[in-house]
Amino acid sequence: MTVRSDRVFVSSVLFALSLLALVPHSLAYTSMWPRLASEGGIRPQAYYLVRIGSASLAIVFVGLIVIWTGYTRRQLWSWFVMFVIVWVFTFPAYTLPMLLVAYRSPEPIEWSGWLRAAASGPGVERDTTKALLDFLVMLVALFVPVKSFFGKASSAHKIQPPSPSRG
Repeated sequence: MTVRSDRVFVSSVLFALSLLALVPHSLAYTSMWPRLASEGGIRPQAYYLVRIGSASLAIVFVGLIVIWTGYTRRQLWSWFVMFVIVWVFTFPAYTLPMLLVAYRSPEPIEWSGWLRAAASGPGVERDTTKALLDFLVMLVALFVPVKSFFGKASSAHKIQPPSPSRG
């Protein structure tokens, strides 16, 4: 096993852990429908949350399938799928709202107090910190094996035509 394939494996594990960390949040949204239906009808906002939770679970499972089928084999298409999951799904759904709240805040954020509140217990600070860390881990996982997918070594895994025999 080469260093490049080790990078792909580490990246695969980081991606898998990050995607699995999104499952509880998605399940919380998806599991709302029985309770909401028993309350006399589903409100439109809750209906969309249930749909978003289901779509998030689907994206997580697609990501896991791509990681363990194509990504570990260094197939270029799988890197692009993971790029889309990181930048088109994870960033706008989990990270961008937190950044917008921080940007629109009238007062500057006290990072030490924010991190202390995130570590002390559940709440908005903990959720936003977790979302930011999930995104950062995915970003690292995306760019750690770039040379394995786009470098000269990636061409070594392509099918080579047989060399002509001398005779």
